[in-house]
Amino acid sequence: MINIINNILSSNGYKQIGIEAPFNNQAFYLFCLPEESKREEYFVTIQLQTQSDAAAQALQEEKAQELFETISNSGKVDRPFEKNCTMLICHEEDRISRQTILALEEDQYNFKKNVITYTPHELANLESHLSDSGIEKITNKVINEIINSEGGRNFLTFKNDHINSKGYYSLILKAELKLPFITYSPQEHQLTNLNDEIKNSLDPYQSSIYSQLIESETEWTDDNIHQQVAKIWGELV
Repeated sequence: MINIINNILSSNGYKQIGIEAPFNNQAFYLFCLPEESKREEYFVTIQLQTQSDAAAQALQEEKAQELFETISNSGKVDRPFEKNCTMLICHEEDRISRQTILALEEDQYNFKKNVITYTPHELANLESHLSDSGIEKITNKVINEIINSEGGRNFLTFKNDHINSKGYYSLILKAELKLPFITYSPQEHQLTNLNDEIKNSLDPYQSSIYSQLIESETEWTDDNIHQQVAKIWGELV
């Protein structure tokens, strides 16, 4: 899962900073915006080798602070890192409790923390979807296209049965909600032609009246409105 999140970061303008982790039982990466960016924002992605509730609790209680100090003292980050870094924790859904997730995300000490949960099926389904669709870079645009796919029907299906909707769609939604740099853009529906819609709803007699009203070049005023209406209706009687 961490590879997916790293792909999203890299595909949306973040660059990876090489740094050694203080311990070996986890996958860990550091990202920041390029120097030319006006924002100084950092992200740490992490996936524990041992996927368990106890390991997630240990991350909150001690490992996160060790990692924070290692990065702060590495000489590879600037001062804003200490107040503007979010840790993105990838964790299997069935191996972490809701209580531990809340404890991690409510703990603002050292990093801000967002937990992105997934199931092996969701992950495999997403990887298959990306491969089948020829998607190599998971950009903001790609994420929006997935969310808005099938004219919004996929979202309605998920909304109506989110408990049983476990696939690439549910995983993309969960990730999008935990990534503050991803912005959702609702699907643009093609506006209907109001004039055609009105015409199609009228019978032939009403349509003739409507056409004359629309095509009339006479300026309608309070003084001539009755005369104009009588003229148009009179021609059709």
